[in-house]
Amino acid sequence: MTTRNAAALFLGLTVLLTWPLASRLASATLPMGPDGDLFIWTLAWDAHAFISQPLAIFDANIYHPLRHTLAFSENLIGSAFISAPIQWITGNSVLALNVVALLSVALCGLGTCVLARRLGISPAGAIVAGVIFAFSPPRFFRTGQLHLGVVQWIPFALASLHAYLDGGRRRDLRLAAAFFTLQALSSGHGAVFLVLALGGLLVWRFASGTPIEPGRRLRDLGIPGALLIAPVALIYLPYRAVQHEMGLRRTLENWVVTPGSFLAAPTHVQTSLLSLLPGARILDTASAYLFPGFLPLLLAAAALASLAVRRAGAIAQPKQIGFYGALTFVSIWLSIGPPLGLWPLVYWLPGMSFIRVPSRFTMLAVLGLAIVAAAGFDWLAARFAPRGRRVLAAAVTALLTVEFAAIPLAVVPFRVDIPLADRWLATRPAPFAVAEVPLPDPLQAGPFERRQTMYMLHSMGHWQKTVHGCTTASTCSSAASRTPQASTNWRGSTSAMSSYTRSSTLPASGSRWRLGLTGTAAGSSSNTWPEPAAFTRCTHPRHNRSNQTAVPWYSGTGTATDDWRLLTSCFLILSLRRLP
Repeated sequence: MTTRNAAALFLGLTVLLTWPLASRLASATLPMGPDGDLFIWTLAWDAHAFISQPLAIFDANIYHPLRHTLAFSENLIGSAFISAPIQWITGNSVLALNVVALLSVALCGLGTCVLARRLGISPAGAIVAGVIFAFSPPRFFRTGQLHLGVVQWIPFALASLHAYLDGGRRRDLRLAAAFFTLQALSSGHGAVFLVLALGGLLVWRFASGTPIEPGRRLRDLGIPGALLIAPVALIYLPYRAVQHEMGLRRTLENWVVTPGSFLAAPTHVQTSLLSLLPGARILDTASAYLFPGFLPLLLAAAALASLAVRRAGAIAQPKQIGFYGALTFVSIWLSIGPPLGLWPLVYWLPGMSFIRVPSRFTMLAVLGLAIVAAAGFDWLAARFAPRGRRVLAAAVTALLTVEFAAIPLAVVPFRVDIPLADRWLATRPAPFAVAEVPLPDPLQAGPFERRQTMYMLHSMGHWQKTVHGCTTASTCSSAASRTPQASTNWRGSTSAMSSYTRSSTLPASGSRWRLGLTGTAAGSSSNTWPEPAAFTRCTHPRHNRSNQTAVPWYSGTGTATDDWRLLTSCFLILSLRRLP
């Protein structure tokens, strides 16, 4: 099968197994909660910054007045190379997000197919490997988590490094460097996985007799290779600065994984089989979907059996296939919880801070399993005539598709609606910073996170600085509140604001700021945006242990309304302008 045909196959399987998302690319997403807002904002910010401030892309508009705020989470710059043209042409952020997500699935399959062929696996076996890595539950059901699912450049980088170590061509080493950079720009998680895989492969090959020759390797990389890797160093710097300034550190609080997770998968086949275990409740108690499927495990067992039988010619390049078995073992060892898990010994290493939950290493384990399973398929297929091998390949591919299927996937309607308030702000003289109220009690994590990410989406209407933010590193509370710069020393009448943004970013103490109310909006009933002189009075039931009382945020000349909770979008926009 040609590369073009393989690409078409994986695109078709992606459309099938993600249905009905493929039919609603511009208007729906996979269920992601506040993380979906974050991914949409991040891709949109990258597209905006590519044009407006490419050299200061990490100085995003959230968490004002902090710097490098894009480094509070995954930057998704590599994915934005794909989404930005869609964003510029259509203005549809949902479409841009979905294209990135679905394309990553197809590329995971195609990349693994290329890697398998490089290892000497047959074309049919390579297809089997690609289907396993692309659609096996531990990876496939991370598709909606854009910072995790976009690991498609890992197999391409490994294939290029294999080609270099086998043939010694400089071009292949530089291709490996390019794919490594693409992966690092797309996903910090993927970069950690790839460092582990590439480093392990080099150790494996050198231990197997491949000359180390560091001088030659550096010459082969050369200036072009160094330039290809340079962006990785450049994006590392703001992350390092944020870690130092904000004191962000990973702990072991999230490393425990429930044992049942390794049997959990929301596919129709696995759900049916688990229902036969009375009282097991595996899917209900699972912390993640980590079961790779029965057929991949059986094919991998066949590969191990071939080593035991030692049938001549059963597996091409058994030592290299052995590396992927070892990679699978180490990745699972990193994923399991106490008392046997490896994670407590390595979580402090540089770069590991990207990994919040070590069970995510099962994604890398699935790649190793896919290669070993493909080798097992080839061992079994060697018993058949050529026509029988093609029939077997089609049957195994179909069975894998059935086992991995969970269609129709749940999708939720999604549209980014920029309020009139923010569209009006886009017409005001810049620069300025924006704070939006009301905010729920920060102790109510769900509503608080949702409101913060909603305000981030609002800021896409003008891209001016905002005090709001919600990122994985900050758990949606202001990172500035952790530093001495945080202060409630605002000029003007700010009692309401400080009451509901006590976790929000505030101007540095001693700075001179003017707090000015620029306008209000009162839900969907507001069809036009008033000038600053015409205000609406919005009320909010301030949290009080003794009673709930409506407290006016602002008394103006407009009509009073108390039902902001029903309208959901009655808020005030506060403009912060620095005084000379």
